[in-house]
Amino acid sequence: MQQSAGIRRILMYFSPSLSPGRFLVYVLLVALVCLPAQGYPVSARITSGSPATGIQLSAAAYEYQGMALMARRNWNGVITTTDEGLAVYPDDAELYCLRAYALRKTGYFTEAADNASHAIRIDPKPVRYANRGFALLALGRNEDALHDANTAIAINKSYTPAYGVKVIALFRMNNLTGAEQVIDTVMPSDPKNPLFWHLKAKISAAEGNCSSATEAFHQSIEIDPDYDLPWPGFENATTDLKNIEKQCTVPAREPVPTQATFPAVFAGAAIALAILTRER
Repeated sequence: MQQSAGIRRILMYFSPSLSPGRFLVYVLLVALVCLPAQGYPVSARITSGSPATGIQLSAAAYEYQGMALMARRNWNGVITTTDEGLAVYPDDAELYCLRAYALRKTGYFTEAADNASHAIRIDPKPVRYANRGFALLALGRNEDALHDANTAIAINKSYTPAYGVKVIALFRMNNLTGAEQVIDTVMPSDPKNPLFWHLKAKISAAEGNCSSATEAFHQSIEIDPDYDLPWPGFENATTDLKNIEKQCTVPAREPVPTQATFPAVFAGAAIALAILTRER
């Protein structure tokens, strides 16, 4: 499960429109991530250049090391590796984007947005707009995030993570109809995406459709209960499911007197009246 989740993070991070050469390199990287660890950390496989050896890593090597660490959710390792790479290659957009991703995952949202912005200025790509979009959402800048999502989709309508940014932005702006339309449009392209099922459930819950919300929450959890959340503080599907189950619980009503109750009441009243009459 952990390896497949790591591969998913790599594949979702990059735009689907890769050149054949770079795609082959990424396939080889995924194969590297899938190999057994053999008792040593991934950082030991690709070491930074040192003055003693005079070996200098290429920008691509720093990128691949960062991606491998990202697949392991080693966010601090990603930040360290990209810092080292950017010290040598200060204009590498991919390193800035990787660093932005790791910063967002560790709660440094402003820094994440700034790094993604730097990557966009160097080489704008859908992945970089979506990356910044999630950081902007974490900062509460919903309209700016929506703009980034639309820009990413305009560049490449097949880049599905951008739709996640758009759905969350519309949802937060109380445009439930728009959010529902977007999620229903993108889900056939990525039906095993736990975030999309999670978002669909949140929309149904906001619309008061408890049964659909519960079903979608369960679907998200079934796919991956521990999927990478867009940012720290974004409640997972398990927590949201518990909340909706509480909201949908109908409180027990006070018992209403039945038809059989009323004759007994009248009978009691009649007896009491008879006793009072006799006493008089």
